[in-house]
Amino acid sequence: MPSPVLEVTDLTFRRGRPILKGISWRVDPGQHWCILGPNGCGKTSLINLITGYDSATDGVMRIGDSVFGDDDWREVRRRVGLVTNTLTTYLESGEPVLDVIASGREAKLNLIDLPGPAVFREAAKLLKQVGCEYLREALWGPLSQGEKQKVLICRALMARFAVLILDEPCAGLDPVAREHYLQWMQTLAARPNSPSLVMVTHHVEEILPAITHCLLLKDGRVFASGPKHNILTSANLSSIYGSPVKLTRHGERYALRLG
Repeated sequence: MPSPVLEVTDLTFRRGRPILKGISWRVDPGQHWCILGPNGCGKTSLINLITGYDSATDGVMRIGDSVFGDDDWREVRRRVGLVTNTLTTYLESGEPVLDVIASGREAKLNLIDLPGPAVFREAAKLLKQVGCEYLREALWGPLSQGEKQKVLICRALMARFAVLILDEPCAGLDPVAREHYLQWMQTLAARPNSPSLVMVTHHVEEILPAITHCLLLKDGRVFASGPKHNILTSANLSSIYGSPVKLTRHGERYALRLG
């Protein structure tokens, strides 16, 4: 079998109480994953551990051939594109928007040593592509939630990544902006040699045809994991959310309602 892009084995995490309880999961080349689960199931904690913003209590974590604890995760993190609201707690309000985007190249926050002009030109180009060229002279703090999400998307695209992690990337986007973003993600995933996508969401409506696999979490454990067509069922979703729900499909998109 080919080496996984990402793999965690028996991963546990405590912060006053158990949050993750023995998570084992792997992403192989060519796979695109969606992570679903109720509030408090550990989705964001799992992402924070993978990207090194928190440290696991126990278990093994790999990105490519690199093992957490054996390799410098600051360097490993450069191979991971990341869009997450967690970053908003680390970014200083006075940080220029172009600096925020440029920081994605080295997976660092609040730049001290500024990169060269070519990196800033690339950052400005990405900002224009998401329709926010007007923000090139702006500061991070006063941005709206939707603007911050678009800037974080640009930041993720600056990385030379093997895997792109999207932690609720549509949060704060209006319906039109959300659909534009989802279309971009579908286009990105369909490219030859595309990086593996890992998308965390609360909404099955955001699961696009590009997603090949699903990981369902419940109470800090893996409830189900595997190909989307096997895992994404009304019965499984009813179990993880603790309420009868009905999953429907419209073309290649999904919807959920109370059963």
